[in-house]
Amino acid sequence: MELTTLTYYEVSEIEGFLAVVRYTAYNPDGLPEAICEDFYSDEPEEFCRLEEDVEKALSGGIDTSIMSSYEPETFPVISGYLTF
Repeated sequence: MELTTLTYYEVSEIEGFLAVVRYTAYNPDGLPEAICEDFYSDEPEEFCRLEEDVEKALSGGIDTSIMSSYEPETFPVISGYLTF
């Protein structure tokens, strides 16, 4: 059974940004196959996109690292995975 990792870092505020997220997909040998970083603006539409993107990534077996100045509880979907 393979595990998917979610890490959440609460960092100092980056003006205008909700979060920066790094997604890492691994090949069957356990080596990184693709790494992507996405920046989410501090806007309502981006809030929804962040929650959707993280849920899709975790459901697809993609490790996810989130850096945000907001507490994890700000994001219901993400918080649910952190407390699972």
